[in-house]
Amino acid sequence: MNARNIVLFCLVAGNLVLGVVPNASARTKGATTPGTYQDWNGDIDEVTILQPFNAASYSAIAVESFDTAGVPLPNPKDNTYGPVRTALGTIKPAFMAGLAQKAQRKIGVKAGAERTLIIRARLSKLDPGSRAARYWAGFGAGAVKIEMTGEILDASSKKTLVRFRQERRSAFGAFGGGYDELFTRTARQIGEDVAGLLNAF
Repeated sequence: MNARNIVLFCLVAGNLVLGVVPNASARTKGATTPGTYQDWNGDIDEVTILQPFNAASYSAIAVESFDTAGVPLPNPKDNTYGPVRTALGTIKPAFMAGLAQKAQRKIGVKAGAERTLIIRARLSKLDPGSRAARYWAGFGAGAVKIEMTGEILDASSKKTLVRFRQERRSAFGAFGGGYDELFTRTARQIGEDVAGLLNAF
């Protein structure tokens, strides 16, 4: 093979490789096939699909478990202790509001007679950040952070179909954003993220 043919071969091979890589990425973006995916669809930190399912065959979604028991709390002497304790009672309603806004199914707290998908969620992080940092520093400093892990099950078989882990942050609001406002907004956003995961199937 002469030098000119070698150059042409390298150019063609390079173009083929460049053409294959984006297509492979596109196939895994928002994937619904079994596997574990980081930054699933550019939205959710981690998704593990154990068993694909047809979301159209389900008519309802039930949030049957929402565990907040293991979340670390600030020092009781810290000024964020009160807002974090209050937030423990508001995170689930905010999560469900976000889920209901984006999901294409009826939302409830118990599985009914319909074919139902069950969501079991656990709050693993509830970080109040710093309102002063949000106000004075800006640029995402002092952000409120919420992380949830969970699983989606088929109500009739109790089989786990999907597991997920998602963290969201909020750092913007009037005068640094109040804790209640940012906790509620962030939990609602995670609910919307989980709805988007369900809607992909």
